[in-house]
Amino acid sequence: MTWLLRPFVRHNGRRGVLLGGLGLLALVVAPTGTAQLYKYQDEHGFWHYTDRPRSDLRQPVETLPQPAAVARPTRDLNARLRERFSPQNPLQEATLSTVQIKTALGSGSGFFISNSGHLLTNQHVIKLPESDRAALQQAVGDTEQRIDRQRQNLAWRAREMEKFREDLARHEAYLRGLPEGAEKARRQTYYQSQRNQYQTLQRELAAERREFQETERKIATARRQMDWKLAVADAANTFTIILKDGTELRASLLAVSRNHDLALLKVDQHVTPALRPAPPADVGHGAPVYAIGNPVGLRDSISAGVVSGIDPPFVRTDAKIYPGNSGGPLVLADGRVVGINTMKRITHKFEGIGYAIDMHIALQEFASALPRD
Repeated sequence: MTWLLRPFVRHNGRRGVLLGGLGLLALVVAPTGTAQLYKYQDEHGFWHYTDRPRSDLRQPVETLPQPAAVARPTRDLNARLRERFSPQNPLQEATLSTVQIKTALGSGSGFFISNSGHLLTNQHVIKLPESDRAALQQAVGDTEQRIDRQRQNLAWRAREMEKFREDLARHEAYLRGLPEGAEKARRQTYYQSQRNQYQTLQRELAAERREFQETERKIATARRQMDWKLAVADAANTFTIILKDGTELRASLLAVSRNHDLALLKVDQHVTPALRPAPPADVGHGAPVYAIGNPVGLRDSISAGVVSGIDPPFVRTDAKIYPGNSGGPLVLADGRVVGINTMKRITHKFEGIGYAIDMHIALQEFASALPRD
């Protein structure tokens, strides 16, 4: 392939070269490779750039230097976290792989399952489920209906107060026409008491109007914020994750499960710690397990329990799973993952039963997107 630079004369009389538009485009979009590029000038004074110079040229051929390859940095987070925290047992090691995930709607947990940055979480951590969205919209709709009823009530009271004012005006005009005496004094006393009551009701109505306007403003602001957060959450494909040491990274959404409350994210250009799945034979009734996550925004928390049952696709546990634990790992004492903490079903006394999606189901769901190691 050869590109030609033709001589031309500028207005100031100097000689120069003009690179044709197509030639420039070819230089810009030509694929990179390991072949050498050469530059030479022919007998007519034209400059040539080529990767296959002619052998019959008398003019010297200049070899152009190859651009240095740009290496994409890879940070070894695994080594850095181990050096920083020096884990003394498998559970402490497991906390190195667990992260907090922040979204427009709140936060949850997740954990690395490959050393190349793949991490698992719940779909509801990064995307609001339709059932929750419907419930939220219903709650906002109910609040707006109550606000509308209160607005109508205030409008009715304002009309009644206007009638009250008109009655007072008529009474006052009537009093002006009465002659002085006991009857006028009696009616004057009644008129004054009614006027005092009117003024009290006016102050109360004004105060309620101000309170209503403030409530209405807050509701409207909350509605706008909710709509904005839902729109951002729907459009988001990258999310902030926070490591054990507080480092914030960006993780991209790779896949979501159609059948389960699962999502797969990935952090690029980093070597990460990773958790390994527990063999199914080790996950039986009474096996000690530990839920790792970020309950109510508290990072790096562990709660202990046992496997209380298997309800495919879930593993039941009495380990405490609080809001914010969703998406985090449920692990054995040796640090291997049993499942992905997903939900808590409240029982009597609010103790609750925790449910984690079986880890092997998650691996099957995302097999095509995960490295084979």
